[in-house]
Amino acid sequence: MAPQAPAPLAQAAKHRTIEAEQRARSALIELDRAGTAITFAAVARHAHVSRQFLYSHQALRAEIDGLRPPDASSAAGVPARERASENSLRARLLTALDDNQRLRSELKIVRGELAIALGRNRELELDRKSSSP
Repeated sequence: MAPQAPAPLAQAAKHRTIEAEQRARSALIELDRAGTAITFAAVARHAHVSRQFLYSHQALRAEIDGLRPPDASSAAGVPARERASENSLRARLLTALDDNQRLRSELKIVRGELAIALGRNRELELDRKSSSP
């Protein structure tokens, strides 16, 4: 049987959860009245709770999802200044391709060195076996 948490600790944890739920609901109302976009990050920041708390609390999650703008998850919901430019994406792609090529070259060298080391190891094992009585 698993030990049970002392009643005062369990009550305190339950009380903190209830308070966090109330803060989140109040934040939803205040953000909605102010016309602020409802997002998990905005609610978490306003209510001083973690986003994980909001995601894991099914009722709050449903309320937030219901109040979010329909395009909140699309790139259209991200302001233009926060989106990566085409030039930025091209530069990142070229860097990734260069890194990939460099790593392939290094891997080829390391595989060659490993093959040599394994061959030497095999030769030593064969020498040991042939020299042992």
